[in-house]
Amino acid sequence: MMQWLKEIYSEFTPRTLKTLVVSIGVVGFVTYVATSSLIPAQKVFVQNSSGTKNVTVSSARIYVDVAGEVRKPGIYQLDSGARVFDVVLLAGGFTGKANQASVNLARTLTDGEQLIVLNKSQQSFGTSTSNNSSSLISLNQASEAELEQLPGVGPALAGRMIDWRSANGGFKSKEDLLNVAGIGDKLFAQIKDKVTL
Repeated sequence: MMQWLKEIYSEFTPRTLKTLVVSIGVVGFVTYVATSSLIPAQKVFVQNSSGTKNVTVSSARIYVDVAGEVRKPGIYQLDSGARVFDVVLLAGGFTGKANQASVNLARTLTDGEQLIVLNKSQQSFGTSTSNNSSSLISLNQASEAELEQLPGVGPALAGRMIDWRSANGGFKSKEDLLNVAGIGDKLFAQIKDKVTL
């Protein structure tokens, strides 16, 4: 047996051996990453006064209400960190009437939010093109990307506006904006005439 191993070893040059070792390492690493990403939950053992117990640790889940021009509107449960395109796929994809530009497919979703996909007869501001106030952004219907079009409103503030809207059943008046963290009198004065309920 040892003689056979020596003969095999003598066939390899130092460079060939190095290439073989590196290849095995790369294959092993890729296999580890691929299999670990497929595991949705991990079992861990916890020791307490009554003995060892199995505990399953799962990733956090969020709930998103999808409405408008998708094939299967409804409430969907996703992993935390999911993006808009994930929930659109779960909802069966866009309908033929969908204005796909009305949503940012790459945006990260938040728990409890409502995602509204507008139709082609609506502008991205959430109002009908025939409406005289079509240039105004609807506080109760606009997506995060649409709210970011307001002066002084970035992704973080737009996200807080949507969170406040979800937690409080929508905006009842424009002055409710002052209850959103990060919106003071100065910013409110800049955006109050550019929004509608």
